[in-house]
Amino acid sequence: MDNPAGYEDFGRRVTYPSGAWELSAYLLLPEGDGPFPALMFNHGSGGLVPEVISGLRELARLGYAVLSPMRRGHNGNPGPFWRDLVTGEPDDDETMYHAVGRQLVSTLQAESDDVLAAAEWLARQPEIDGDRIGLVGQSFGTIMTIFCVGRTNSFRAGICFAGAALTWPDVPQIQTALLAAIDACETPLFIIQAENDSNLEPTYALGRQLARGGKPHETRIYPPTGSGWGEGHAFFRREPERWSRDIELFLARWF
Repeated sequence: MDNPAGYEDFGRRVTYPSGAWELSAYLLLPEGDGPFPALMFNHGSGGLVPEVISGLRELARLGYAVLSPMRRGHNGNPGPFWRDLVTGEPDDDETMYHAVGRQLVSTLQAESDDVLAAAEWLARQPEIDGDRIGLVGQSFGTIMTIFCVGRTNSFRAGICFAGAALTWPDVPQIQTALLAAIDACETPLFIIQAENDSNLEPTYALGRQLARGGKPHETRIYPPTGSGWGEGHAFFRREPERWSRDIELFLARWF
């Protein structure tokens, strides 16, 4: 099957089972002979977009196979899209934000089932070293990454770009859920934001929680990229050359 326009360089299009659904993904292999260590890229709230290919290709250049699973309801996959489940209808005792938060956490926790299902599929592939798989997330994908490492210790490491920057100030349930996942996590994490992202508190708060628990981690705020918070939020894809060496060293330590 040919990749659709804009996704020509994402690698081989594959499918993986998650519950009753067969979901789509792309598998990008590095140069050389496998089996390869692998990273799974967890996309943001709008699905897997062509613009992230620059970041994915940089991860492959470092020697990692890159699986980009598209979760339920995204990119034409079956299942409900998260926005359709987050209606924000409050009851008598809750504000709108509380209702949104409760629904959003539930929806994203359900989507993390897809990530774990994709990891099981990936570990069985002959090109992959199934004992050396990590996670990379951008925005909502970082929430996915942290939820997943809070559920299992099977991943070697997790890298978190711009996580919860857009939801952190207004959705306290997301804060609570992420901090609880951090408490349950034993996976090394590298938390990254550009200085001009919309809100830097997630990096500070999650870093403090990791430090309190004595968990292996790094946190880093990079100088601004571009001219506004939207470009700062897109640091993963905008300037891979600025984060590449740091991630290479971090992954070498844990893989």
